[in-house]
Amino acid sequence: MVDPHVDLPDVARRWGAGEAERIEAELHGFAPDLLRRFLPRMDTLALVPRQQVVLSRLNVPFPTRPGRAAVLVVSLPADVRAPQRLGLRVIDAAEVGDGWLDLPDWCWHAQASVERRGAYGASPERLPWHHPDGRPYAPDETSPGEPADRAAAMETLTALLEAGEVLAAYQAAGFVVDHTPPRYGSAFLVTHQLTRSASTLPLLAAEYRRLAHRYGHRSLRFAAQLAVAEDDGVLRLYAHPSAYKLPGPLVGVPAPSEAALLRSGALTADQLHPLVHEALFPDRDQRRPVTRSQTGKEFRVRCGGDWHLLRLTGGHLTATRHDPAEIERELLLAQLGGSINGCANAVRAWRTGAKPVPREIRRTRSDLHARLFHGDTDTVLAFVEAGLDPELRDGTGSTLLHWLSHLDHVRALPALLAAGLSLDARDGEGDTPLHRAAAAGAEDVMTALVDAGADRRAVNGSNRTPARLLQETRRRG
Repeated sequence: MVDPHVDLPDVARRWGAGEAERIEAELHGFAPDLLRRFLPRMDTLALVPRQQVVLSRLNVPFPTRPGRAAVLVVSLPADVRAPQRLGLRVIDAAEVGDGWLDLPDWCWHAQASVERRGAYGASPERLPWHHPDGRPYAPDETSPGEPADRAAAMETLTALLEAGEVLAAYQAAGFVVDHTPPRYGSAFLVTHQLTRSASTLPLLAAEYRRLAHRYGHRSLRFAAQLAVAEDDGVLRLYAHPSAYKLPGPLVGVPAPSEAALLRSGALTADQLHPLVHEALFPDRDQRRPVTRSQTGKEFRVRCGGDWHLLRLTGGHLTATRHDPAEIERELLLAQLGGSINGCANAVRAWRTGAKPVPREIRRTRSDLHARLFHGDTDTVLAFVEAGLDPELRDGTGSTLLHWLSHLDHVRALPALLAAGLSLDARDGEGDTPLHRAAAAGAEDVMTALVDAGADRRAVNGSNRTPARLLQETRRRG
């Protein structure tokens, strides 16, 4: 999901017709689904809050004087719990801030196919860990090392890193590592940070030179206390206790791992992103895999002295050996402190996540809620279409409607209402879907909910109305 804030006539007025044409061309090739693969994330896989990402195909240094060049910038969400939507806008090149992320065009532009092939470790003739005819190396086969092309270099670096030869890998990539520890630090810190950043090594030299040329800085930040610089053609990594204060962007894009996954069989060519497939297999027709059906999952649970079959169809769990009324009656008795059998417990676990949770239920719930959080509207709607239990909630007591601001609400709201979800259902904090939309600052979603009949005067557990929550969200910016 992308919220575009780009006005091309305004770009032409501010920077000229030529810049407007360039920005239009960059927008034409903008591939947000590919870009998301390279955006920085937290351990929870939420996007890093408030990070600004520069996207530009300008091949000359950025002007330092305002009014000379326009730049596309993507803004990441303000909070780790916020809808994972990207804001897209145009700023002056002179306004790019220190510590921003600047991604190369192969990460986000459809037409950067040649650059993308190189970034994925391929030479013009072959992929790494593959023969020129496309056959992957056998499990016990090693790189012949010749010819010394891009694919062979990727194989060499990866082998050294997998063997724990981190310093040798950096040297093989053309870097001189200065082991002098930072002030009040130890030599171990240098090795530790090199190890933590090793995934960026295959692309580090190219990225440093691209960014040094663009921003005009000799030293750039590579890690928390490491910097990279080039002197007389020699790339040097060294400790810098104030690296975070260095001007310019952070250097380092993790090298894609698809070629290694193709070799191991964990990934097939048909499962690649279409733009990656085009770059790696330009003469092959891709057959996109059919989205896995949300119907027909079956598993058994212990119920009394027997094993009973449960069937998960979309968002609805059916206990095949029990009448639905029997299950509902047992769930009601459980709320009053009564015992609960295996099948009713599984239905409760599916609806609420209450333990114990059978493995298949836990896996499907986790997958669904991850897709909700990251805005995968198509898969969520397929899930709903296959059948949805209106009582389905996540661990916070939220229904799918509480996640509406994360989805394409124009498509999702009618489908969720048709599935029987309540506009005014409460989560564990007493929030309605309207409260959650207000907390996210999603005013368009709020309007849609109110138009559908949501209670705008509802008060949550903190005695706040949706309107008051929206005011607080606006003040926080």
